[in-house]
Amino acid sequence: MGTRISSFADDAARTRVLAAYDKAMAYWPEPRGERDVETGFGTTRVHTFNPDGGGIPVVLLHGQNAGPAEWAPHVAALGEGRPVFAVDRVGEPGRSTQTAPIVTQDAMAAWLEEVLAGLALERVHLVGHSYGGWVALNHAVRAPGRVVSVTAYDPPRALAPLKAGFVLGAVASFLGKPGERQRRWFAGLIGDTGAPADMADAGADFSLKALRGFRMRLLLPARMTDEELRAIAVPALLALGGASRVHDPRRAADRARRTIEGARVEVLPGAGHGIPVRWFNDLVPEFLQKAESAVVG
Repeated sequence: MGTRISSFADDAARTRVLAAYDKAMAYWPEPRGERDVETGFGTTRVHTFNPDGGGIPVVLLHGQNAGPAEWAPHVAALGEGRPVFAVDRVGEPGRSTQTAPIVTQDAMAAWLEEVLAGLALERVHLVGHSYGGWVALNHAVRAPGRVVSVTAYDPPRALAPLKAGFVLGAVASFLGKPGERQRRWFAGLIGDTGAPADMADAGADFSLKALRGFRMRLLLPARMTDEELRAIAVPALLALGGASRVHDPRRAADRARRTIEGARVEVLPGAGHGIPVRWFNDLVPEFLQKAESAVVG
């Protein structure tokens, strides 16, 4: 079982990665709170903003090796009138601690359901990026009881296969010693999101240190079947970077429109795998408000 549990490479790697994690989290808007939720898969750290606010809470699910810090430019916009909870996924480099493997889609949904129950959140908006977008969609299919809406930006494999060039490029970039080649690869993958340069640099530094210093044992995001996608019965916003290196965005968009009834599907021209700040902060709160109005109505 131990080989299926993620871990830091060694104590020195833990120190380096967590120092970078804390530096990136320093950009999270104040007041920021923290809570630990015990689950059958380990202790899950959750970062909060406006936790006692009214409205339906937003639960943020970060991309792989990105950590909750990636939500720093978006939290204030989302937190106007509603609580925000950013989950630090077990099995990822961060302040959560994994104690049991997550090797199936059902297990991933079971973990997140325990987190939501531990936070006493009866209804939530799920918002995910990359791997976190896949987790959000997976949850809307397998444990929809608490889900009011689901938003996913560039979720890998859920809607379309990974590009061969993405996989080969990632492997090639990380062969050999850490250096500028890895940073160029990462910058090309994310693209220009419009985030402040110092904030973006701190996030990139954490991600690159995590890629080198953490042994990931989470399951790969699985392709979702047409039947699974058709089962998503809540308001859904699917957004894809028009210049994404991860998958074919138009193929993914076409499949989302064909299978998820009523979904709002957007391909953002020129955007990469990273979330464009202005687009997200303008449109996602509006989408959440409309979903809430439908629930109240």
